[in-house]
Amino acid sequence: MPGQLVPLVLLPRYTTYAGDDDYTTIGMDVTAYSSAIINIFRNTLVGTAGNPDFYLEESSDQVTWSSCTVTGTSQPLHGTAGQEVQYVATLTKRWFRIRTVLPNVNNIATCYAVGFLEERLS
Repeated sequence: MPGQLVPLVLLPRYTTYAGDDDYTTIGMDVTAYSSAIINIFRNTLVGTAGNPDFYLEESSDQVTWSSCTVTGTSQPLHGTAGQEVQYVATLTKRWFRIRTVLPNVNNIATCYAVGFLEERLS
């Protein structure tokens, strides 16, 4: 029996990033949750060829971050341009965030990441 689902917005619709950089959300305390069900959407990358990379990350201290285990795939997550793709990440540490990486200084990407956190069963 799964735990209760709590709505989550990591990247609001429609977040736009430009330039070669790593873009991260602030870490959120996910101690009460066992998994994150995240739907990621991205448009076709504008600029030099490539794909934006998405990483679902966790940390014990908000200093050192590592990739979460994502069911059925490995990271980085690329998704499919113009389509919303769902991923399920197992949460084992206290803090959780999403990191978006653009491959080139000339890139522009519009995306969002929304979903649910699943409460731990006691």
